[in-house]
Amino acid sequence: VPDRLKRLPLLSGCAALYAFLAAPLRVTAAGQATDAVKLLVKASFASFGVAAVADAWKYVAKQLNGKDHLVTGGPFFFFRHPNYTFEVLGWLLSFAAAISAAAPVSKHVPALACSALGAFGIFGVLAGEAAAGLEKKQLEKYGDSPEYQKWVARTWAGPMMGAPKVMPP
Repeated sequence: VPDRLKRLPLLSGCAALYAFLAAPLRVTAAGQATDAVKLLVKASFASFGVAAVADAWKYVAKQLNGKDHLVTGGPFFFFRHPNYTFEVLGWLLSFAAAISAAAPVSKHVPALACSALGAFGIFGVLAGEAAAGLEKKQLEKYGDSPEYQKWVARTWAGPMMGAPKVMPP
């Protein structure tokens, strides 16, 4: 039991993050469905769709070419971490839709505050931990490869915090 209790802060933080990420849904459902809100919601869903396609692309490429294969095709042709980039974009667009739908704002302050915590929390997780960590691992694993160096030169890593600056030679 004591070992399980050690995980409680992490699990509680994850639960809170996902609750905060769901907050924009409450605001957009209760708010004004303007053309801007509709566009932001559609863009958010499209961003999550691109992230899912990128995950699937990477999965298939690794299955076909081995787990150590550097995936540089499909959505990875332009983005080094398209799954993280478009997931972050999806959450930020969801937050923007909530802000746009919140009229009057005073009625939605608690939900908007939770929405902001969710949007910036997931930004920290994906841009600060996931993408930055993967960038570091890829540099260590593939850094001497000409294919990797060309890929880095032509792609954008997406939003990142605290990642090593990967520069082509």
